[in-house]
Amino acid sequence: MQASKNRMTSFIAESPGRLGRRSTALKSSGKRLVWLCLLAMAVLPFFLAAWQWQRAQEKAELLRSLTSAIGVPPVSLIYREARPQPEFSRVALPGAQPAGPALLLENSYLGEVKGRRMLQPWRLEDGAMALLDLGWLADGVTPPAVDPKTLTLRGHWMPLPRHFVLPGAVAGVEGRVDAIDMAALRQRYPGHWHQGVVVLEHSPDPLRHWPVLPEFMPERHYAYAAQWLLLGLLLLLSLHSLRRRSHEPRR
Repeated sequence: MQASKNRMTSFIAESPGRLGRRSTALKSSGKRLVWLCLLAMAVLPFFLAAWQWQRAQEKAELLRSLTSAIGVPPVSLIYREARPQPEFSRVALPGAQPAGPALLLENSYLGEVKGRRMLQPWRLEDGAMALLDLGWLADGVTPPAVDPKTLTLRGHWMPLPRHFVLPGAVAGVEGRVDAIDMAALRQRYPGHWHQGVVVLEHSPDPLRHWPVLPEFMPERHYAYAAQWLLLGLLLLLSLHSLRRRSHEPRR
């Protein structure tokens, strides 16, 4: 009985010390977590700077391709089994005819103006299919009835337009759509399909030519990268200064 009382007394005497050490360990762990979060926030701008730099490189390559293609005479778009990717080259579509109704791709911004891109499937002279971008139309403007005979069938062969759509968006092959359903297009219009879309050089009124050059030039992305890099350096310097002050002895 006496031994039990002695052990209890010893445990009670040691408990404050143990609780103090546990509290200190928890505080130290909490501080480390805070420093890790601050470090992650300081490093994040460097990842964003690298991403903007990569975007600038991509836009620069695109700009070089388009610049070299603008002065080259258009060549006939001919289907090949190898199915090359769109090369931003100038192409001509002699003998092509519309194969079906047009579709209006919603949420297509020209600058800051919201509108729709008017796209239409066409069958080329060799029987292959291609999607033509007839032009852009601001919201609220009635889509025109385009006479194929008035079109100059020359343009730039570019990748298929893609933009962010929310769940429940309408993907279709005619009328007003939020996204292009290429699988349904291939099923409705059988045959060999060219990848991408041919953006016509001249659009009939009231349609406006969809710009071939990228909306953001490479210089803007380089500037964004420099801004993120500078912000990251400032955050790292601030974090280093804060950590050094935390280790200084208190007076």
